[in-house]
Amino acid sequence: MSNSMPMVPVPDALKTVLEETAKLLWFQKQNGGGDGSCLCAQNQLVGRISAENIEAPEPGYPNHNSSIMDGYAVRTSELASARDACNSMIQRDQGEFVLDFVVIGKIYAGDEQVTSSAATNYRTAVYITTGAVVPEGFDAVIPIEETKFLETSDGLVKIQIIPNKIGSVLNTKPWTWVRTIGCDIPPGTTVLTKGEVIQPVHLALLTQVGISLQSVKVKELVRVGVLSTGNELVADVPGGMATTVSGQIPDANRPLLLAQLSTYGNCEPIDLGIVPDDIGLDVISNKLKNALWDQGVNCVDVIITTGGISMGEKDVMEHVFVEGMNGKVHFGRMNMKPGKPTTFITIDKTIDGKSYRKLAFALPGNPVSASVCTELLVRPCLDLLHRSTRRGSSAITEKKIQIEDEMETFVQWSSENAIVHEEVMATLSSAVVLDNGRPEYHRVCLKRVLDAKFRDSNEPQKYIYQATTTGAQRSSRVLSLRNADGLMLLPRGGPSGCGNDIAQEGMVYPVLLLSPLSDSMLSKPRFKDSIHCKMPILENNISHVVFKLGLIVCFSGEQPQDKNEIISKIESTIIQSINGDSQAVVLHIDTIQLDTNTLAPQLIDIVDGSAMKDVDFIFVVVATGSTAGFHAGLKLSNILDTMLLKKANALAIQLRKAAASQDSLAALFENVVGTVRRGSAVLLTCSDRGLEGAVKSISGSFRHVVGTDHGFHL
Repeated sequence: MSNSMPMVPVPDALKTVLEETAKLLWFQKQNGGGDGSCLCAQNQLVGRISAENIEAPEPGYPNHNSSIMDGYAVRTSELASARDACNSMIQRDQGEFVLDFVVIGKIYAGDEQVTSSAATNYRTAVYITTGAVVPEGFDAVIPIEETKFLETSDGLVKIQIIPNKIGSVLNTKPWTWVRTIGCDIPPGTTVLTKGEVIQPVHLALLTQVGISLQSVKVKELVRVGVLSTGNELVADVPGGMATTVSGQIPDANRPLLLAQLSTYGNCEPIDLGIVPDDIGLDVISNKLKNALWDQGVNCVDVIITTGGISMGEKDVMEHVFVEGMNGKVHFGRMNMKPGKPTTFITIDKTIDGKSYRKLAFALPGNPVSASVCTELLVRPCLDLLHRSTRRGSSAITEKKIQIEDEMETFVQWSSENAIVHEEVMATLSSAVVLDNGRPEYHRVCLKRVLDAKFRDSNEPQKYIYQATTTGAQRSSRVLSLRNADGLMLLPRGGPSGCGNDIAQEGMVYPVLLLSPLSDSMLSKPRFKDSIHCKMPILENNISHVVFKLGLIVCFSGEQPQDKNEIISKIESTIIQSINGDSQAVVLHIDTIQLDTNTLAPQLIDIVDGSAMKDVDFIFVVVATGSTAGFHAGLKLSNILDTMLLKKANALAIQLRKAAASQDSLAALFENVVGTVRRGSAVLLTCSDRGLEGAVKSISGSFRHVVGTDHGFHL
């Protein structure tokens, strides 16, 4: 059972969860059925995922020609004769020219038609307010500030154009200061895309084009049941702890997880209550079977249980799932703190010849462990279920394609492109004692601060994330979750781990964010690109290793006279950005000319040459003396991209952002990161602009991509 199972690294456990979740999606796809959509109340639309594309119907928005200004609607066709009359006057007399209009009516925003007086033989105008319908036959608006009211003796209401505006008014083009029909939102414009997370702006767009918000179809939420187990648990303690029987504790897990799940926006949490440990396997199994398979209002897709999953006599939940429900355990222990006993189970069932699957997460009973493991495993699982194929609908909507290949291809693509936690690199504000047994997902508060190295510098300021521990990290101490912004990935300490007992102040580690920085799908990291999921087992990181570097400096155009100084500065910048020569040494330096016809074969010869065979990281740096350097750099990046065995796009993006924050021109450069030899060197390309910021931004990841045998796990 789980206590005899090997401990699996969290990235491997998450990979398993996503793959098995993708198989569930495959079963739904093969079974066909409905589109998995529903309607919901208007006040619940924001945050839901659209189940359809919605286009603006005819005539678009606005549905009438409306005035942009307070002023007077006019006919540009009536200006032609006045323009000719003015032009026929000699120049010195044009200052005496008078341009006036008879005001025949008024129209205000919300009026259906103009209130007008009798027609005249004069040039006519209609007083109009901002947003009002431009009357039929009128095609421009003259702003009120370009006019003045004209006193008349013939009973007509007139306006006159002020002298210094006559020239511009005479040359008024049709539809000046008019919002024409469909100009803001042309008919056929997609105002909401299938798979898009609905935001407040979508409600405004839908309303403008006349779509009822009550008719918008959204994806069904995944239904998640939450069950607590344990003889010691009580559901409600009205009088507080003092009124409980000795040995009993309040059930904090269910309110915690139900509330936590409700913030994800991808599921509907269902409270399944509490069951005692000794109520019997059959009773617990039947309760869970009913929750999973009964076609009632409380039927769930995923079950989360807390407690009863460790190694004690009354830890029965694995027996419940395996023996009582015919479930399959995929892993029963994770190499992490907190949450070691976490168990993941799939429960398959054949009904009328069709395969169906439900998922179960048996989590530890301590509330912090349950919360952290829900965040690490359940949340990405629910995102994949919610955003992807639901009961036979099209494949993952972001790609706008359907995958019709065999299940293996579908599962691989779906799991690799599953959304996972956003990540930042953060600097510890104080020392933290490392656990000598397992890697730790340490709860931290984050603060964006100015990098101290730039405070007294003339260089552009750079901000970093600073992480502060939330205090004692006991799995029972819910206070460690309070104010936590993320989970910092700390390696296993001691001689069997990273070699250190303490993570010192100033050290940089990855942090998984508990709340996303953006709701945009484009900004969400995918499993295949995330730093976390490319990391090896954390305790295998050895702090005393000195990274061996290779350096290729690239020049474009005429060789600079200070070539050697440029190379030396680049080398020094890289070494110092990796925390000094105690952490890194450059074994080999080479140079190459970018504007050569043999660039590709020369690069291959250098990278694969004997001088680079023992290096850990190969830095390819373009000396950008001019914009020509950036153009040549693009050619270089395209060539190096083809040489990679495995790409690390997330690190490439991180390099680019960090470099651009230090030097905006660095954003013009296309960074490339990935492995060039199996189990060996990582290749990183960048420009010399923003080089320090770029290298510093990823230096904290170096220990997480190099194993003890210097194998790479990008």
